[in-house]
Amino acid sequence: MLEINIWEIGVHILNVIILFIVLRLLLYKPILKFIKKRENIFADKADDLDDMEKGLVQQKQEYQQMMSEANNEAASIITKSNEMARDHAREILDNAKEHARDLVVRAKKEIEGEKVQARMDMKSDIAEMAIQIAEKVLEREVSIDDNRKIIDEFFERVG
Repeated sequence: MLEINIWEIGVHILNVIILFIVLRLLLYKPILKFIKKRENIFADKADDLDDMEKGLVQQKQEYQQMMSEANNEAASIITKSNEMARDHAREILDNAKEHARDLVVRAKKEIEGEKVQARMDMKSDIAEMAIQIAEKVLEREVSIDDNRKIIDEFFERVG
């Protein structure tokens, strides 16, 4: 049969309590301390990662803002250069038109001068011919045939 010995149960209970106290002192506190230390390390690393993530997000926003400003500045430069090119082209066209007008005015003046000169030359030629005709008429008596001949000669010379 089974006998229950209270002294043995008491010794076993005492052994369990002593073992619990010893294990608690030797293992539980150092393990708990080690676990807390590891938790603190992980918490610090998590905080560092959060800080780094915030920094990266801020850098990304700054980069996007800089890119946006650069794009706006590039568009502004392109617009300004297009305007300058249009103004320059307009200036070149205006100068060309003015030069063409000057050429036309000069050409008209030259043509007018040549017309005047041609008229003067024709007047002097006609005067000379009239003098020659008069000399021939005065040299002899003029008949109708002679008049026609002189007029034909005159028109052949004038021409």
